Amino acid sequence: MLRSSLISASAVILCCATANGQSQLRAHKMLGPVKDAGIFHVGTGTWTRGSGSKANLGPDIIFRSDVSSGYFGVGWEGQEGIDEGILPGTGNTNQTGNAGPQDSYLIDGFDYGYCSVSSAPVAFDFTFYDSYVPCDIPSAPANCVNQAGSLPTMMLPAGGFCWLGTFDLSLGGYEVCMEADGGTCAPGYDGGGLGLDAFGWGHTWNTTDLGTTGPFLDGHDITWTPEGEGTVYEPLFSNPCAATVSSALGTEDFFGIDAGGPLSPGCYWFGGYTNNSGCGAASNNPGAQFHMVFYTDSSSNCGSDCNTVFCDTNAANQGDVTLSTCDCSGGSIMLNLSTTFANQFTYPLVGLGTSTASPTGVSDLCLIGSTIGRYNADAGAISAGGSFSVDLLNANSAPGGGVPTIGGMLCNGNTWRFQYWHRDGMNPSRFSKGTSGTIN
Repeated sequence: MLRSSLISASAVILCCATANGQSQLRAHKMLGPVKDAGIFHVGTGTWTRGSGSKANLGPDIIFRSDVSSGYFGVGWEGQEGIDEGILPGTGNTNQTGNAGPQDSYLIDGFDYGYCSVSSAPVAFDFTFYDSYVPCDIPSAPANCVNQAGSLPTMMLPAGGFCWLGTFDLSLGGYEVCMEADGGTCAPGYDGGGLGLDAFGWGHTWNTTDLGTTGPFLDGHDITWTPEGEGTVYEPLFSNPCAATVSSALGTEDFFGIDAGGPLSPGCYWFGGYTNNSGCGAASNNPGAQFHMVFYTDSSSNCGSDCNTVFCDTNAANQGDVTLSTCDCSGGSIMLNLSTTFANQFTYPLVGLGTSTASPTGVSDLCLIGSTIGRYNADAGAISAGGSFSVDLLNANSAPGGGVPTIGGMLCNGNTWRFQYWHRDGMNPSRFSKGTSGTIN
């Protein structure tokens, strides 16, 4: 069952349609237990596998749509399906009663869930809109739509399973800056149910064998699971089953399908959400919302992506690292180390990798997965007070390892990641915490 519409902020036109095969939109029961796909690093096209793996993503969740209905949606292969939600800004008075911490968010990772019986990996594409009226059609919009970013095509696992994956955008400049409360088309909190405070995200998949594929129908169980919980602006969960899942803030019981395939562009659902069975139960009809979780660092907005701390979960990574600035226009960027290991030999490391290893057996190196540059020419001794600094823009710096010469190409808009290696007087060596910044 489905609903098709042409939608604006003030009007909805309803009609119904049916189709066969891959062009028939429907909800399927989940294929079985969800498998952990691991972490896909978009910038390198590589995977980190294993349920214990971690991504060095922003520590905060700004959008959460993950309460399961027990179904996944199928029937629009080759067409973009666009879901909606709200990223609350500082003036937003939403269902949680709490405003958001920023008016823009740098999304550096997300969780996405889907099922597929395809015999080969499935090609997925993702697009993000920070201005989007729910159920509008981006290729022929009835309202202002602003595309904030898109990702390269990713080949994701299938094989008759349901998968939940984490997607790391922190390498190669794939982070997406999303303005809150409807973005540039409708700045600030408008409220009033007009749909002007929403964002949208779209996904398109293509298989080689038309194997049934589609997203988890998660995030719309508003009878039993409140909206917006488990996020940085509302960390508590108040649902009656004490489950650590949430309905999406701004969830609607419909989604858009754009042109490009057998279904007419329009607004669709799965017959209307009903769940009379209680918290955590499979819905009689699932809501038309998809699984999505956005990660960010809520302590900074898009304009201040400098000094994002990472590699700080292992207590053996002792020592704070900071950048004096991420702006190259002043001719100097100091990379500073503050530590208790006085008078020890040290030099900085730079890279784009986000995986973790322990090559010294004492602490973590969190730059694995890409080339690592070593500032050997800038080595020196930590002071008696526990400090050391290097000017990353000095003419002699040459970190090697495939990293561009710091005196010139560091200022290229990439988000560079830094740690210090140093002796510690007892063990052969260890690593500091890390900091990253988008340097221009």
